[in-house]
Amino acid sequence: MKKTMSIIFGAMLMLMLAACSQTADPVDKKDESKQGTSAEKEKANKEKESELTLEDVFKKSEEANKDVKSFKAKISMKQAVEAAGEKQDINSDIDMAFVTEPMAMHQKMTMTLDGQKQEINSYLTKDGFYMYEPTQKMWMKLPEELSGQILQMSEGQSNPSGQLDQLKEFVNEFDFKQDDKNYILTLKADGDKFDKFLKDSVKDALPSDMQAEGLMSGMKFNKVDYEVFIDKETFYLNALNMVMEMSTDVEDQKMNMQMDMKSTYSDYNAVKDKDVEVPKEALENAQEIDMNQAGGQ
Repeated sequence: MKKTMSIIFGAMLMLMLAACSQTADPVDKKDESKQGTSAEKEKANKEKESELTLEDVFKKSEEANKDVKSFKAKISMKQAVEAAGEKQDINSDIDMAFVTEPMAMHQKMTMTLDGQKQEINSYLTKDGFYMYEPTQKMWMKLPEELSGQILQMSEGQSNPSGQLDQLKEFVNEFDFKQDDKNYILTLKADGDKFDKFLKDSVKDALPSDMQAEGLMSGMKFNKVDYEVFIDKETFYLNALNMVMEMSTDVEDQKMNMQMDMKSTYSDYNAVKDKDVEVPKEALENAQEIDMNQAGGQ
């Protein structure tokens, strides 16, 4: 299960979009029209509409994100995992602060599993992966090899728009719209062609010893819907929503997972090193987890 969830969360990060030759249509204004929108307001809305094509937006976003040094993210995620006739509901609210070079992250997560709430405070830097265990009131540290693997996975995903090339081959599948503030890119990634692409993307993102061949071959993405909001002025990613349904075989048993994730991004280049610095208490007192005794949990 540990390897399965590593791959799932790797897949969650394969999220950014590509280029097209159509201009963005305005979002549906029906509700606004019902309220008697004035001619002046309609004219003002029209003036805010952009003639940029999706290809233009892609290029400008790619260029803007070359200079991203830090950012914050808020993620709300609902998951339903069904395996061996049992179903678990997992709800998570996550606040993250990133610095991209060298990659460092501070994450505060509140996770509710089958009605039980747990708060997890963690840091990932070149010093390792540190996590505060609230039930035992102590800091814990992952073994260097494992924290190195997590750092390797995270480095390639530390820029929220850093994977703009990922879906170029599916350019004709995009729906491209705009509102007053955002370019809105949506994609319904279902079918065999997307299933292969998503599995290949996950495999490329994971360290080699996490690429369990049997697990990868038994994995199937039944549905992945993306909704991406790119700021019209800065061309930074403002928000990203994803709905995913996937299945895989774990120890000869079928596992199904549904996930609904909503994320927002802010404070570009405003996060300081101190915001992601591992506390002195953790560096001095953390106990390293024995993965053999932990049973790979």
